[in-house]
Amino acid sequence: MSRPLTTSTQSPSDREPPEAPGRFGVRAVLGLVALLVGAVPFLALWLLVQESWSPLASLDGEVAADLNEAVSGSPVAVSVLRGVTDLGGTGASVLVTVLATLFLLIRRHRRLAAFVAVTGIGLPVLILLTKYVADRARPVVLKPVVETPANQSFPSGHAMTAVVTWGVLLLVLLPVVSRRVRPWLIAAFALLVFAIGFTRLALGVHFVSDVLAGWALGAAWLAITTMAFRGWQHDRHEYSDEPLDPLEVDPVEAPRPAPTHQPVLPAGRTTVLQLVGAAAALFAVLVGLGLLVTRVLRDTALGRFDQSVTVWFVDQRTETLTTVADAVGMLSGTRAAIAVGLTLAVLSLAWVGSWRPVVFVLVTIVGEVVIYFVVGLVVGRVRPDVVDLTEGLPAGASWPSGHSGMAVALYGALAALVIGYGVSRWRWAVLALPVLLAPAIGITRIYVAAHFPTDVAAGLLLGTVWVLACAWALDLGSGRGLRHPARGVAMAGRA
Repeated sequence: MSRPLTTSTQSPSDREPPEAPGRFGVRAVLGLVALLVGAVPFLALWLLVQESWSPLASLDGEVAADLNEAVSGSPVAVSVLRGVTDLGGTGASVLVTVLATLFLLIRRHRRLAAFVAVTGIGLPVLILLTKYVADRARPVVLKPVVETPANQSFPSGHAMTAVVTWGVLLLVLLPVVSRRVRPWLIAAFALLVFAIGFTRLALGVHFVSDVLAGWALGAAWLAITTMAFRGWQHDRHEYSDEPLDPLEVDPVEAPRPAPTHQPVLPAGRTTVLQLVGAAAALFAVLVGLGLLVTRVLRDTALGRFDQSVTVWFVDQRTETLTTVADAVGMLSGTRAAIAVGLTLAVLSLAWVGSWRPVVFVLVTIVGEVVIYFVVGLVVGRVRPDVVDLTEGLPAGASWPSGHSGMAVALYGALAALVIGYGVSRWRWAVLALPVLLAPAIGITRIYVAAHFPTDVAAGLLLGTVWVLACAWALDLGSGRGLRHPARGVAMAGRA
């Protein structure tokens, strides 16, 4: 429980509870211990690496070689390792840090936003500095499964990034979740950090000492910024008795995710039935059209048109156009779907203060993927028989175009959220984004010979109908009055 002391008629010493100085001293000592726990192991490992201490050098070499050999023969294992390791990469760190900062700023939790931003900004500086000073070469393995990074090996930037990025998010979330959930949240954080560190060893790009040093230095940096924030909180004469809350955030000022309490499903089970019915109808229409185009009309003018357009695009290829097509196509790829979808979900949650837009984004993106996948299996259209510029695509899944459908789903969802929750009369201009981007992405899929023109048209139909169905079923416009709840929540907490 927080104890704000704001009585203006008392002296500062009278306003401070008797136990406050002792409590601050104890917590300052604990903060120093936390800092040493991270900094001392890092310095010790650094010295041992510089001195080439034989037991550590032997451990480093054996683990790197053995793990790399164990996974090199399994493409599936390598793919899983690469997916997990990306969670400790620069892209994930920037996305998580920026979204957390924006969420807190929108909700007017400026101190917490500053804590997240400063911790995140200091991370790459510290990584670059320590790598430059240590200047250790990467491991050399017999069967490389990924491209070896060009920078230095010690300490592991991914291991350090995992501790700092997900640690910051953990500290912000702890005062928000219930006390029973907090130990599980901490355990999940520890498991994620360990998994990311393990992937750096298994992929053969780091030694054991690199990963241990990254964890230690990340913990040290997180301890420094946490203690600075705690001191900032104490300057406001605020002391929290909440367990497992190192930041000592006043419970009243904790960033509650959905303070408006708007129902997630406007019509309960009826909403679910509406979404299922829309998905089933869309599936039936796309399968029917797909079988018509691929079985009945294949040798007609439409079929010849499909073939001629794909051949024409092959003849127009240049190095510049291929670079542009690859860049535009990435706007609806897997990474873009995750990044844009997560951004829409987090920012709409911050602005509206309701889980409904989050569910809308999730259902729109996941639903599009599921419908595309099932329709593709049933229709089974073979991709164009020309020289393609893609690799790894399933051969019999040309109808419909998944990239085109995802483009409409992503940027159509953005437009639906702006129109549904916005108040400006210019909000309808956001429709230009899906209207322009989706066809452009569809053209790039024809250019790289991943799809026929009719595949792209089917993908655009899939995305358009599905995003409209989701917006209608979840009744986004009904929440326009819930926008930007931060001020009302903050005033209610002070009352």
